Amino acid sequence: MIKLVVSIALLMLQLMATAQNKEIDSLLKVLSKETVDSNLLKLNFTIGGLYMFDNSKKAITYFENTIPLAEKLNRPIDKANSYLRIGYCYRTQANFEKSLDNYLKAATIYETEKNAPKLGEIFISIGDVYCDNKNLKKSSLYLDKAEAIILQLKDSFQLSHLYYSKGILYDLKNNLDSSTIFFKNAYDIGVGLKSNMVIINSLSSIAINYKKQGKLKESLATLDSVLNIYNRIGATPDFLASLYNTYGGTYAAAKDYTKAKIAFEKSLSYSKIANTPDIEMTNYENMAELFAAMNDYKQQAIYLKKYYSLKDSIYSTDSKNKLVELEADYQIEKKNIELIKKEGDITKQKNQRNIFIIIALSAVLFLGGLSIFYGRIKKKNKTLHESNIIINQQKEELTTLNNVKDRLFSIISHDLRNPLITLRSYLMLADNNQITADQKQQFKKQTMQAVVQTSDMLDNLLAWANMQIKNTQVNVVPIHLKNCIDDVTSLVQAQAMQKNITIQQNLQVNTALGDENIINIAFRNLLTNAIKYSHNNGIIIINAQQHHNKIWLQIIDEGIGMTAQQIADFNNHQIDTTKGTSGEKGTGLGLFLTKELLAKIDAQLLIESNTQKGSTFTIQLNTV
Repeated sequence: MIKLVVSIALLMLQLMATAQNKEIDSLLKVLSKETVDSNLLKLNFTIGGLYMFDNSKKAITYFENTIPLAEKLNRPIDKANSYLRIGYCYRTQANFEKSLDNYLKAATIYETEKNAPKLGEIFISIGDVYCDNKNLKKSSLYLDKAEAIILQLKDSFQLSHLYYSKGILYDLKNNLDSSTIFFKNAYDIGVGLKSNMVIINSLSSIAINYKKQGKLKESLATLDSVLNIYNRIGATPDFLASLYNTYGGTYAAAKDYTKAKIAFEKSLSYSKIANTPDIEMTNYENMAELFAAMNDYKQQAIYLKKYYSLKDSIYSTDSKNKLVELEADYQIEKKNIELIKKEGDITKQKNQRNIFIIIALSAVLFLGGLSIFYGRIKKKNKTLHESNIIINQQKEELTTLNNVKDRLFSIISHDLRNPLITLRSYLMLADNNQITADQKQQFKKQTMQAVVQTSDMLDNLLAWANMQIKNTQVNVVPIHLKNCIDDVTSLVQAQAMQKNITIQQNLQVNTALGDENIINIAFRNLLTNAIKYSHNNGIIIINAQQHHNKIWLQIIDEGIGMTAQQIADFNNHQIDTTKGTSGEKGTGLGLFLTKELLAKIDAQLLIESNTQKGSTFTIQLNTV
C-alpha cells in the first residue's frame, strides 16, 4: 500500500510549522546570540519543528541539540518529546532502525513520568514502525496498548490516528473490509474535529482500498476530493508525492497509461523535493511496471535499474555484507585469543602436574603412599582430557568460521566479479556505432541477467553466512502464505517477463506454521530456479494444499528438469550449478540454503523431476 508517511499525532504541529516558515531566519539570528539554557532549548525545539516536514535532516540536528539541554535542566518530558520527533524524522527517511530506537527511548521516559497522553501517542508511532517493517504481530500489540490508553482518555484526535494506523495494519493483513471500516471511522472523527489533515489521510487510504477492490471510478473520485482539499489549504511536497503516486497506480489499473505516466512523473518530482526516498523508490518500481504493460522494455529496464539502485542504498545490502564479514573476523580473532589462552593454561597445568609427580614420588619414598600418587595422577589426567575435549571443540568452531570466511571470499571474488565484468563490457560497447541494435539488445539482456544473478547471490550469501555464524533460533508462528507468495512473485515478475513465463496460483490453504523470513527466502530461491530452468513461454504453477497433517507448498515447472544424479548430489550436500535455459548463471548456493533454512522450522524440501519434462519442488510445512 502506498502509505502517506506521516504521524497524525503531529499533523497540527505541521500546520503551525507551515505558517511559521518565514520566522526561521529571525529565530536563527536569536539562537546565535542566546546564552540562557532554557531559551536555547525552546529555540532549538521550535526551529526543529519548522524544518521537520521540509528538511528532516536539519530538523534532527536541532532536536538533538535539545537533549543535553533538557538533561541539564532536568526536564525529562522535553527530552522525550525530542526523541519522539527525531524518531518521526528518521521514519520519513525510511531509517526504521533509528526511528524505533528513538521512539523506544521516548516511551521509556513517558512511562517513568506516567504521562498517559504522550504514552498513547508513542505507542501508535511504535506500532506504525513495526507495520512499516511488516512485523504485524508487534504492530498489533502496540496499537492495542495505545487503544486502551486513548479510550480511557477520550482523546478524539489520537483516536483518529489510532483508527488510521489500524486501517493500514488490516490492509497489510489483506483484510480490506476491516481496513476500510477503520479508515472511515478516522474520517468521521476528522469531520467532527474539522481537521483537514485527518480527513485527507483517511480519504487517501479509502481511495487506495477502492483501487484494490477494482472500484476505480470511486477511487479516482475520492482522490479528486483529496486534491481539492490540498488546493484549498496548500499541501507540502511529501503529501503531493504520495497523492500523485496513488493517482498513477489507479490510472494504470484503469489502463489509462498516459495519465498514469503523468501522475508518476509528478510524484517523482515532489518526492525529490520532499526528500522521501521510499516514495521515490516506489515510483521507479511503478514506472517499470507501467512501461512493461506498454511493451516499452527499454524504459522498463531504465526504471528497474533506478529502483534497485535506490533500494540498495536504503536497505544497504553492501553494509550488511560488510557487517557479516566483520563479525566473522571478530569471532575468528576471539577464538584465536581463547585458543592461545587455553594453550597457556595447558602448559601451566603440565608444570603443576610435574610438581605433583615429584611430590608424589617423595611421598612414596617417605610414606609409601603409592595409592595417593596414583589417585593424583588419575585426577590430573582427567582434567587434561577434559581440557583437550574443550580445545578440540573450539578448534572445530574455528575451522567452521574459517570455512565460512573462505567460502564468502571465494564467491565474492569469483561469482561477483563475472557479472561486474559483464556490466562493464556492456557499458563500453553501448556507444559503439558499429554494433547492431540486435547485438546491443542481447548485451542488455545479459546485463539484466547479471544484475538479477548478483542480487540473488548477495541475498543468499548474507542469509547463509548469518545462519552459519550466528546459528540463531527462529520463532515458528502461523504465517499468511498468500502474502508471502504474492510478495515473492512480485519480486521475480520482471525476471519471468523476460522469458514470457506465466505464473499461476492454486492456493487451497492460506495458513501454516513457519518463519516468514525463512519461507520468503526459500520460496524466492525455488521460484527463481523454476524461472531460470524454464523455457520461454512456459508456465509455472504454485500450489498450496493440505495433505493429512502437513501443508504442501509446491512450485511446478515445465523446464529442463534434473537428473537422478543431480538430485542425489543435492541430498548429499554437494553444491553444484548449471546454466539456465537462457544462459543464466548461479552459485549453487540457493537450493542448499533453502534446505538448511527449512530444517530450522521443522520443514522439508522434496524434489521430483524428469529431464526435459520439468520439476516439482515441495515444501512440507506443519499445520497450525
